[in-house]
Amino acid sequence: MNMELLKMFGEGPYPLPFEHFAEKVDMYMASGICITIPKEGIDFIERAQHVHDSYEFIVPCSAVTHIYVEKSHCPGEKGKIYPMNSGQAHGPYHRMLKNRLIAINVDRDFMDEIAYMVYGKTNVYFKQGNYVFGKDLRTLVRAFAEEYNNSLPGRNLVLKNLSTQIVVCLLRQIDNNMPSPVASGYKTKKGNIDKAIEYIRNSYDGEYSLEEAARVARLSPYYFIKAFKACTGKTPYEYLMDLRIQKAKDLLSLRNVSITEACFMCGFNNPSNFTTYFKRKVGMTPSEYRKNVLK
Repeated sequence: MNMELLKMFGEGPYPLPFEHFAEKVDMYMASGICITIPKEGIDFIERAQHVHDSYEFIVPCSAVTHIYVEKSHCPGEKGKIYPMNSGQAHGPYHRMLKNRLIAINVDRDFMDEIAYMVYGKTNVYFKQGNYVFGKDLRTLVRAFAEEYNNSLPGRNLVLKNLSTQIVVCLLRQIDNNMPSPVASGYKTKKGNIDKAIEYIRNSYDGEYSLEEAARVARLSPYYFIKAFKACTGKTPYEYLMDLRIQKAKDLLSLRNVSITEACFMCGFNNPSNFTTYFKRKVGMTPSEYRKNVLK
């Protein structure tokens, strides 16, 4: 194993021989990060842990029975991302066959470099748990792999830019010990929350995306929910649902709009859910409300 790989993956022991692992994945390593994407299922024959200097972020492509981090273990959900800190022992909890895992390894020095530029601090520590492997991060990972495979001018510059964006995205989306954006000045925070409110008001009739609303506010989803509630007294979801109910009440006061049409025009996915939620918030069903308004 060359020095670059050794720094990224450590000296072992490994849950399986590194050469065997390398044969079963596509590996893309440049500019402080290494992304591995499975070509086929990987067999972990026994319970084992290893450590390395890099940070690692694991994304199961299918459900994994257990992810083992230090002395604790938890089920691995498909499509979630699990952080492993630098020097933190991790590996399969027991024998697991045909596992498909995407892994993002970030060199510790590179993580410190980006954290210092963003927060003015180093020594990042990510909170254990499972987090959404969001659209932005998925897009960046895919773009990194595609750029790695081409030979166009400026390739290294593009990879450096993408690796920086990937690390910033990880810092935003996964709870860690860096200073909270919520602690920043109220005016800046309020301005960002106002943009998120505008996004919600413009998309209440479609599929709501917490991730997109947080992106508009320039916050991680976790801190966005806290900041939004601090500004409005409601969570983003509560605000969205109250807005939908108000829009529904407006539509129900129009004779030419049916209850079913009002349901879908306000972003509810079926009339039954609409009726249940409307009655819970208003104290009467949509049809009862319409009778009262139009009589």
